[in-house]
Amino acid sequence: MPVLPNSVLIVEDSPTQALRLRNTLEKNGFSVTAAVDGQAALEALANSRPKLVISDVQMPRMDGFELCRRLKGDPARRDIPLILLTSLSTPHDIIQGLASGADNFVVKPYDEDFLLARIRAVLADRELPPTPEGAAIPIHFAGERFEIAADRRQILSLLLSTYETALQTNAELIKTHEALKAAQAQLIEAEKLQAVGRLAAGVAHEVRNPLAILEMSLDFLGAEPISETGHAVLQEMKEAVTRSNGVITSLMDLGSPAELGMHATDLHAVIERALTALGGEIARAGIEIERRFTPGLPQPRLDEAKIDQLFINLISNAIQAMPCGGTLTITIALAATDASGFDAGNRGGAQFRQGERVITIEIADTGAGIASEHLGKLFEPFFSTKPTGQGMGLGLTVAKKIVDMHRGRIEIRNREPRGASVNLTFKTE
Repeated sequence: MPVLPNSVLIVEDSPTQALRLRNTLEKNGFSVTAAVDGQAALEALANSRPKLVISDVQMPRMDGFELCRRLKGDPARRDIPLILLTSLSTPHDIIQGLASGADNFVVKPYDEDFLLARIRAVLADRELPPTPEGAAIPIHFAGERFEIAADRRQILSLLLSTYETALQTNAELIKTHEALKAAQAQLIEAEKLQAVGRLAAGVAHEVRNPLAILEMSLDFLGAEPISETGHAVLQEMKEAVTRSNGVITSLMDLGSPAELGMHATDLHAVIERALTALGGEIARAGIEIERRFTPGLPQPRLDEAKIDQLFINLISNAIQAMPCGGTLTITIALAATDASGFDAGNRGGAQFRQGERVITIEIADTGAGIASEHLGKLFEPFFSTKPTGQGMGLGLTVAKKIVDMHRGRIEIRNREPRGASVNLTFKTE
């Protein structure tokens, strides 16, 4: 059966991949026929003799390896070259392809120019005369002709070792690329937070003075004889001013410079102060407190005023997550960091060595938990899961800034079967 000039049989079960490959070949002067799997390809080869077969590996009914074995086992067609297109990429896959008799490999996703260069090299090699036993083997590579005098075992060993090295290098490049992407995201977030902080602090300064005047005026009016309705209106106005002052304080914290007054701090005492300050809210919501405090913990060097603010903020959030009651569990323990505790790309937060002793604090509630689509946004300025008017979305942003200033780490995750937890990590010194 005569060989059809520039004819290529492509074997691909994906219609999209098959169409892409057909278009690439046809616009470069090849005549293309297609089969959907190895079995269909064998049926097509029984009635035609293409100049080249290009086959996917993973296909139904008959994969590319088996097609290659069948083709190379047929004396009448074994000289038809076959290139395997594969997403498989381990040395074992390459050995399996060599064992099946494949003439070449191209790894998906492939560059069109690279694929065409491989096709031309395979077809050029087929035009070379047979090599006598023991003679140098002529090959075409990168547009040049070479003669290889090494024996087959040497060639195979060198190719496999080179391929394995390339895989390892590629894996390291992927890992480095992901680390760089993460570092870039952190840099962007840090710069964005700084810009928001500067803007927020400026706005806060402008609004604080009018609020102070309004607060004094309300106190003056409250001392005057007015009706019961008037007193109720004044009380609502005072509450609104108090809420506004809270927002202003958060804005000021967001834009304040990272200045800390560090000294040894008893975290047990800090948490007890926060629980005492929020005792009224805890009682009204009917929340039970469970303390799991490890005795004899070291006293880390912290800015106690900012840490007080941090725990009041976080415990208040947990209380608000349980309006109908529940259990608030606070756990303080000594632990050692694992490898994931170190993040080389983190500018503002944790820098823990593997195995370093740290203090961990978990504040866990039994509320409804946090929607998965919100978990990644919790520390963004002005993002809130609370109804409109009940939160400005600055509490967790400020909390993260405080933790970052102390070179600590803060994480929020959902718990099973319900609820959420805030996990803090601080250095022991």
